[in-house]
Amino acid sequence: MFGLHDLHQQIIAIVLVVMLSMDGVKYVWKVKAVCTIVGVDPSVVGWLHILLLLGLLYNNASDVLYFCIRVFLTSITSIFFKSIEIVGKDNIPLDGPVIFTGNHSNQFVDGLIVLMNCYRKVPSVYHATPHLSWFIIAEKSMHRPVIGSLAKAVGCIPFTRPQDEVIQGKGTVLMDDAAPPGSFVLVGQDTHFTTQLSAGDQVRANGTTVKDSGEPVRVASVVDDTHAVLSAPLADMHGNVLGTTPATFGIFKKVNQTASLSEVNKALQRGQCVGIFPEGGSHDRTDLLPLKAGVALMAFSAKQSLNLTVPIVPVGLNYFRGHKFRGRVVVEFGTPITVTNDKLDEYNVDKRKACNALLNEVQDGMRSVIVATPDHNVLQGVYTARRLYQQAGIKWSPKVTQDLNRRFAEGYKILQDKPDVASLAAKLGEYRRTLKQLGLPDHQVPYVAFVTVHDALASAMYGAVIFALASIPSFVLNAPVGLVARYVAAAEQSKALAGSNVKIAARDVVLSKKISFSVVAVPVLWLGYALLMFAFTDWSASNIGLVTLSFPLCSYFGVRSVEAGIVEMRTLRPLLNRLRPESKRIQDELPLRRMHLQKEVRQIVKKYAHELGPLAASAPVDWAAFMHTHVKHERDDEDTRQGGNATYEKKRV
Repeated sequence: MFGLHDLHQQIIAIVLVVMLSMDGVKYVWKVKAVCTIVGVDPSVVGWLHILLLLGLLYNNASDVLYFCIRVFLTSITSIFFKSIEIVGKDNIPLDGPVIFTGNHSNQFVDGLIVLMNCYRKVPSVYHATPHLSWFIIAEKSMHRPVIGSLAKAVGCIPFTRPQDEVIQGKGTVLMDDAAPPGSFVLVGQDTHFTTQLSAGDQVRANGTTVKDSGEPVRVASVVDDTHAVLSAPLADMHGNVLGTTPATFGIFKKVNQTASLSEVNKALQRGQCVGIFPEGGSHDRTDLLPLKAGVALMAFSAKQSLNLTVPIVPVGLNYFRGHKFRGRVVVEFGTPITVTNDKLDEYNVDKRKACNALLNEVQDGMRSVIVATPDHNVLQGVYTARRLYQQAGIKWSPKVTQDLNRRFAEGYKILQDKPDVASLAAKLGEYRRTLKQLGLPDHQVPYVAFVTVHDALASAMYGAVIFALASIPSFVLNAPVGLVARYVAAAEQSKALAGSNVKIAARDVVLSKKISFSVVAVPVLWLGYALLMFAFTDWSASNIGLVTLSFPLCSYFGVRSVEAGIVEMRTLRPLLNRLRPESKRIQDELPLRRMHLQKEVRQIVKKYAHELGPLAASAPVDWAAFMHTHVKHERDDEDTRQGGNATYEKKRV
């Protein structure tokens, strides 16, 4: 249309013509002059272009929907996150199909973050215009309010998970102690194995809650109503084999994923992106859960049936206070992994072995873009050691910071049994606890001793005034929903914790619940304010409408203002602590204490540089290769203990 090939340009051009064709618009005489010459009523031109605009929007409904959803989701991430930083975007293929595989530590927020930051131009089957990526989502989540509607709007592909449809087994079970070595026979009492169980299903020992239940075990074959052969012994939550005391059991039926895999193949064949979180469910641990086989089956299926070599791009979602409002996240994209012809040949011979090998490669790739530690305390120790190691006055990029965090995390795993390293870790922990007790961030420690009483009082007054002024718009437009959202999220957290045996505190569900609640509650609150204005003011409808339309902008600025006020308020606690003699004494000792810790951290790195190898070198680390090399021996040990297919079996559970 007149050389305008971009949908946005076409819409803008039509809107301009409509505006210039209607009365009351400046410079409308130019359009009217042309219409007078050709003998056409200007309003007719305007209405014709309105019809043209409607037709254009209808014909490009998918693009319009995409744009609206993208604006909506961008506003959500802008409000709930202080910053989103991207590392390794050059690892994303510019065209063709791709599978994104990420760690799953923030429930539905994970998909939102990846979706909004892996954006690229992917030609669809109808238009050569940008489209959303397709994400794998649990079938159960498609029926959730808000989340399900958004998932359908962006074209998520539902997968049914066995754990979402657990069947209560009839009777009780225990393991047969008289079974031959290497044979795991499940014996039932008042059971109906022939009707309830099939080969490929999974069973678990049930507790009073999911958290108290044992790990699922695959059924190899069903002998009769009271006997079945398992691939491993059935155990309770503590890992104790059910050998003497019968227990109730749950059944995970084998799910046929053919239809879902077919949808994935169609998306990949169209050159679209597919996102999956292969851990299967979200959690709040500081390391990966065993991966499910779905991502491997997707890649092999595309290669086998479509002859598509689809790159698998690892995505690391590194959250900082990710369960809280205005947290931060660093999204890191790793080196793509592909299914070669040799891997496909191995898959055609032995599917289990090939899937197991590819899963290990994917897991190594995912570990290369996150900071994996045994627990949360170690992770905080890693961050503290990195800050102390970092030279003062130098602000590193997110890429360099993540790299150094990983070096310290992997270095700790290598050196954790060294007495001096354990002693340093204890000192760092005590240092962190002192800072937390004083409300003092690490970066302020070198300067805290120079603050006088007058400075403390002046800052306190300034911070109080700033926070009070900033809270006014946010208190009206955001606070009611924020308070209720916190309560609703806490209830969801308790529910999720009771229903999972992998979550530690279930922080992974908190922010998702806050967002899903807020996107409904905030518009309802604003609508309520509009109705109150209609009922109790004499304002005109246009004025009330204008005020209501200003709510989103005022709400956003209110959030940013309160954030600035909270930053000022947080600086008050350490300043006011200087008015207390004991706290002032501790604060005055902190700079020297920090300097000693900083020196000790650097000495440890220098002392064990030969053992740390590439971790202590200045050269860049190939993290995927490093993870493959250093994790392989752990895998081999596990396979030796549990059998050759132990890793694959664990990942399928």
